[in-house]
Amino acid sequence: MATATMRVLPWRDIMTSLNRMLSVLDLFTAARPVWEADRIVEALGCSTPTGYRYLKELMLAGLLQRFNGGFYALGPRITLLDYVIRSTDPLLAASIPQMRELVTLTGCHCTLSRLDGDVFLDLHHECSNQEIALIYGRGRPRPMFSGSAPKVVIANQTSKQQRGLFERCREEVLAAGLGETEEAFLKRMQQIRKAGCYRADEELAVGVSSLSVPVRFAPKEHCAALALVSSTQHFAQSNVGEWQDKLKKAARRIALALGGE
Repeated sequence: MATATMRVLPWRDIMTSLNRMLSVLDLFTAARPVWEADRIVEALGCSTPTGYRYLKELMLAGLLQRFNGGFYALGPRITLLDYVIRSTDPLLAASIPQMRELVTLTGCHCTLSRLDGDVFLDLHHECSNQEIALIYGRGRPRPMFSGSAPKVVIANQTSKQQRGLFERCREEVLAAGLGETEEAFLKRMQQIRKAGCYRADEELAVGVSSLSVPVRFAPKEHCAALALVSSTQHFAQSNVGEWQDKLKKAARRIALALGGE
Protein backbone atom coordinates (compact mmCIF):
# COMPACT_ATOMS: atom_id res chain seq x y z
CA MET A 1 0.00 0.00 0.00
CA ALA A 2 1.45 3.30 -1.08
CA THR A 3 1.87 5.91 1.60
CA ALA A 4 1.05 9.55 1.00
CA THR A 5 3.98 11.90 1.04
CA MET A 6 3.80 15.57 1.93
CA ARG A 7 5.15 17.89 -0.73
CA VAL A 8 7.84 20.14 0.66
CA LEU A 9 8.02 23.46 -1.15
CA PRO A 10 11.44 24.88 -2.01
CA TRP A 11 12.39 27.75 0.29
CA ARG A 12 12.24 30.21 -2.61
CA ASP A 13 8.64 29.19 -3.38
CA ILE A 14 7.69 29.51 0.29
CA MET A 15 9.11 33.02 0.43
CA THR A 16 7.42 33.98 -2.84
CA SER A 17 4.08 32.82 -1.46
CA LEU A 18 4.67 34.70 1.80
CA ASN A 19 5.59 37.87 -0.06
CA ARG A 20 2.44 37.64 -2.16
CA MET A 21 0.30 37.13 0.92
CA LEU A 22 1.86 40.10 2.69
CA SER A 23 1.37 42.22 -0.44
CA VAL A 24 -2.36 42.14 0.37
CA LEU A 25 -1.61 44.67 3.12
CA ASP A 26 -0.19 47.09 0.53
CA LEU A 27 -3.66 47.39 -1.03
CA PHE A 28 -5.07 49.19 2.01
CA THR A 29 -4.54 52.94 1.96
CA ALA A 30 -6.16 56.04 3.41
CA ALA A 31 -7.79 56.56 0.02
CA ARG A 32 -9.09 52.97 -0.10
CA PRO A 33 -9.25 51.46 3.40
CA VAL A 34 -11.86 48.77 2.64
CA TRP A 35 -11.75 46.03 -0.01
CA GLU A 36 -14.06 43.26 -1.18
CA ALA A 37 -12.55 39.78 -1.28
CA ASP A 38 -13.03 39.38 -5.04
CA ARG A 39 -11.32 42.70 -5.73
CA ILE A 40 -8.36 41.63 -3.57
CA VAL A 41 -8.02 38.38 -5.54
CA GLU A 42 -8.24 40.34 -8.78
CA ALA A 43 -5.58 42.82 -7.65
CA LEU A 44 -3.22 40.01 -6.64
CA GLY A 45 -3.70 38.16 -9.92
CA CYS A 46 -3.90 34.81 -8.13
CA SER A 47 -6.47 32.02 -8.10
CA THR A 48 -9.60 32.45 -5.99
CA PRO A 49 -8.71 29.60 -3.57
CA THR A 50 -5.21 31.04 -3.09
CA GLY A 51 -6.56 34.54 -2.50
CA TYR A 52 -9.08 33.36 0.07
CA ARG A 53 -6.39 31.32 1.81
CA TYR A 54 -4.28 34.46 2.11
CA LEU A 55 -7.22 36.37 3.57
CA LYS A 56 -7.89 33.61 6.10
CA GLU A 57 -4.26 33.52 7.24
CA LEU A 58 -4.08 37.30 7.57
CA MET A 59 -7.30 37.32 9.59
CA LEU A 60 -5.98 34.62 11.91
CA ALA A 61 -2.89 36.77 12.46
CA GLY A 62 -5.07 39.79 13.26
CA LEU A 63 -3.64 41.73 10.33
CA LEU A 64 -7.05 41.88 8.61
CA GLN A 65 -10.62 41.98 9.87
CA ARG A 66 -13.79 41.01 8.00
CA PHE A 67 -17.08 42.90 7.98
CA ASN A 68 -20.58 41.95 6.88
CA GLY A 69 -20.90 41.77 3.13
CA GLY A 70 -17.44 40.32 2.57
CA PHE A 71 -15.51 43.54 3.12
CA TYR A 72 -12.03 43.56 4.63
CA ALA A 73 -10.03 46.22 6.47
CA LEU A 74 -6.76 46.29 8.39
CA GLY A 75 -6.99 44.40 11.67
CA PRO A 76 -6.36 45.11 15.35
CA ARG A 77 -2.85 43.62 15.31
CA ILE A 78 -1.78 46.66 13.26
CA THR A 79 -2.88 48.92 16.12
CA LEU A 80 -0.91 46.81 18.59
CA LEU A 81 2.20 46.88 16.43
CA ASP A 82 1.96 50.66 16.08
CA TYR A 83 1.82 50.94 19.88
CA VAL A 84 4.86 48.67 20.22
CA ILE A 85 6.80 50.74 17.69
CA ARG A 86 5.91 54.03 19.37
CA SER A 87 6.90 52.60 22.76
CA THR A 88 10.04 50.64 21.93
CA ASP A 89 11.48 51.59 18.52
CA PRO A 90 15.23 52.15 19.14
CA LEU A 91 15.36 54.92 16.52
CA LEU A 92 12.56 56.83 18.23
CA ALA A 93 14.01 56.21 21.69
CA ALA A 94 17.36 57.67 20.61
CA SER A 95 15.84 60.54 18.64
CA ILE A 96 13.07 61.97 20.82
CA PRO A 97 15.33 63.46 23.56
CA GLN A 98 17.48 65.10 20.89
CA MET A 99 14.40 66.43 19.09
CA ARG A 100 13.00 67.94 22.28
CA GLU A 101 16.30 69.68 22.95
CA LEU A 102 16.34 71.08 19.41
CA VAL A 103 12.84 72.48 19.87
CA THR A 104 13.96 74.23 23.06
CA LEU A 105 17.14 75.62 21.48
CA THR A 106 15.65 76.83 18.18
CA GLY A 107 11.94 77.43 18.74
CA CYS A 108 11.22 75.30 15.66
CA HIS A 109 9.17 72.17 15.23
CA CYS A 110 11.35 69.07 14.81
CA THR A 111 10.51 66.05 12.65
CA LEU A 112 12.03 62.62 12.09
CA SER A 113 11.33 60.99 8.73
CA ARG A 114 12.44 58.06 6.61
CA LEU A 115 11.88 56.28 3.32
CA ASP A 116 9.90 53.04 2.94
CA GLY A 117 10.30 51.84 -0.63
CA ASP A 118 9.08 54.76 -2.70
CA VAL A 119 7.02 56.22 0.14
CA PHE A 120 8.36 58.96 2.40
CA LEU A 121 6.92 59.09 5.93
CA ASP A 122 7.20 61.12 9.11
CA LEU A 123 7.93 58.92 12.13
CA HIS A 124 7.68 61.52 14.88
CA HIS A 125 7.03 65.21 15.52
CA GLU A 126 8.12 67.37 18.43
CA CYS A 127 6.29 70.70 18.28
CA SER A 128 7.20 74.17 19.49
CA ASN A 129 4.81 77.03 20.19
CA GLN A 130 4.99 78.08 16.54
CA GLU A 131 1.53 78.65 15.11
CA ILE A 132 2.28 76.88 11.83
CA ALA A 133 0.79 73.39 11.56
CA LEU A 134 2.70 70.36 10.30
CA ILE A 135 0.68 69.11 7.35
CA TYR A 136 1.81 65.49 7.32
CA GLY A 137 1.29 63.45 10.47
CA ARG A 138 2.98 60.22 11.51
CA GLY A 139 2.61 57.59 8.81
CA ARG A 140 0.96 59.82 6.21
CA PRO A 141 2.84 59.62 2.89
CA ARG A 142 4.64 62.82 1.95
CA PRO A 143 5.67 64.09 -1.49
CA MET A 144 8.90 62.36 -2.44
CA PHE A 145 10.69 65.39 -3.85
CA SER A 146 9.29 68.37 -1.93
CA GLY A 147 10.73 69.69 1.31
CA SER A 148 14.19 69.23 2.74
CA ALA A 149 13.85 65.85 4.47
CA PRO A 150 13.31 63.61 1.41
CA LYS A 151 16.22 65.21 -0.40
CA VAL A 152 18.82 64.44 2.27
CA VAL A 153 17.62 60.84 2.43
CA ILE A 154 17.70 60.36 -1.35
CA ALA A 155 21.08 62.11 -1.54
CA ASN A 156 22.51 59.45 0.77
CA GLN A 157 21.30 56.52 -1.32
CA THR A 158 23.66 54.61 -3.58
CA SER A 159 23.93 55.81 -7.17
CA LYS A 160 22.18 52.59 -8.25
CA GLN A 161 19.22 53.37 -5.99
CA GLN A 162 19.13 56.96 -7.25
CA ARG A 163 19.11 55.80 -10.87
CA GLY A 164 16.23 53.44 -10.18
CA LEU A 165 14.31 56.21 -8.43
CA PHE A 166 14.88 58.57 -11.36
CA GLU A 167 13.53 55.98 -13.81
CA ARG A 168 10.43 55.31 -11.69
CA CYS A 169 9.75 58.96 -10.83
CA ARG A 170 11.14 60.91 -13.77
CA GLU A 171 8.18 63.30 -14.04
CA GLU A 172 8.25 64.13 -10.33
CA VAL A 173 12.00 64.76 -10.46
CA LEU A 174 11.54 67.14 -13.39
CA ALA A 175 8.66 68.94 -11.68
CA ALA A 176 10.80 69.44 -8.57
CA GLY A 177 13.62 70.95 -10.63
CA LEU A 178 16.13 68.33 -9.51
CA GLY A 179 17.47 67.52 -12.96
CA GLU A 180 16.26 66.98 -16.49
CA THR A 181 18.52 63.97 -17.02
CA GLU A 182 19.70 61.09 -14.88
CA GLU A 183 23.20 62.54 -14.80
CA ALA A 184 21.93 65.95 -13.68
CA PHE A 185 19.81 64.33 -10.96
CA LEU A 186 22.75 62.29 -9.64
CA LYS A 187 24.97 65.38 -9.66
CA ARG A 188 22.39 67.36 -7.67
CA MET A 189 22.12 64.56 -5.12
CA GLN A 190 25.91 64.45 -4.81
CA GLN A 191 25.93 68.19 -4.07
CA ILE A 192 23.34 67.78 -1.32
CA ARG A 193 25.19 64.83 0.17
CA LYS A 194 28.47 66.74 0.19
CA ALA A 195 26.81 69.72 1.90
CA GLY A 196 25.49 67.43 4.62
CA CYS A 197 22.20 69.31 4.88
CA TYR A 198 19.45 70.90 2.81
CA ARG A 199 17.24 73.92 3.34
CA ALA A 200 13.84 74.18 1.65
CA ASP A 201 11.82 77.39 1.55
CA GLU A 202 8.07 77.21 0.86
CA GLU A 203 8.27 73.87 -0.97
CA LEU A 204 5.52 72.16 1.02
CA ALA A 205 3.56 75.18 2.23
CA VAL A 206 3.62 78.93 1.73
CA GLY A 207 5.54 80.71 4.49
CA VAL A 208 7.14 77.51 5.82
CA SER A 209 10.83 76.58 5.67
CA SER A 210 12.77 73.53 6.80
CA LEU A 211 16.36 72.44 7.35
CA SER A 212 17.30 68.74 7.31
CA VAL A 213 20.32 66.54 7.96
CA PRO A 214 20.73 62.77 7.53
CA VAL A 215 20.75 60.35 10.45
CA ARG A 216 22.77 57.23 9.60
CA PHE A 217 21.42 54.66 12.02
CA ALA A 218 22.19 51.37 10.23
CA PRO A 219 24.86 50.53 7.62
CA LYS A 220 22.57 48.85 5.07
CA GLU A 221 19.42 50.90 5.65
CA HIS A 222 18.30 54.19 4.18
CA CYS A 223 19.26 56.99 6.52
CA ALA A 224 16.55 58.93 8.31
CA ALA A 225 16.11 62.70 8.15
CA LEU A 226 16.11 65.02 11.15
CA ALA A 227 14.53 68.39 10.35
CA LEU A 228 13.74 71.76 11.86
CA VAL A 229 10.51 73.27 10.54
CA SER A 230 9.32 76.82 11.14
CA SER A 231 8.01 79.93 9.46
CA THR A 232 10.17 81.37 6.72
CA GLN A 233 10.18 84.60 8.72
CA HIS A 234 11.62 82.81 11.77
CA PHE A 235 14.35 81.35 9.54
CA ALA A 236 15.16 84.82 8.17
CA GLN A 237 15.48 86.26 11.67
CA SER A 238 17.66 83.45 13.07
CA ASN A 239 21.21 82.15 12.76
CA VAL A 240 20.50 79.17 10.53
CA GLY A 241 24.18 78.25 10.51
CA GLU A 242 23.98 77.59 14.26
CA TRP A 243 20.83 75.53 13.72
CA GLN A 244 22.67 73.46 11.14
CA ASP A 245 25.49 72.73 13.60
CA LYS A 246 22.99 71.76 16.31
CA LEU A 247 21.13 69.48 13.89
CA LYS A 248 24.31 67.72 12.81
CA LYS A 249 25.43 67.22 16.42
CA ALA A 250 22.01 65.81 17.33
CA ALA A 251 22.13 63.45 14.34
CA ARG A 252 25.57 62.21 15.41
CA ARG A 253 24.36 61.61 18.97
CA ILE A 254 21.41 59.60 17.64
CA ALA A 255 23.72 57.52 15.45
CA LEU A 256 26.10 56.90 18.37
CA ALA A 257 23.23 55.82 20.61
CA LEU A 258 22.34 53.22 17.98
CA GLY A 259 25.88 51.90 17.67
CA GLY A 260 26.87 53.96 14.65
CA GLU A 261 29.83 56.20 14.07
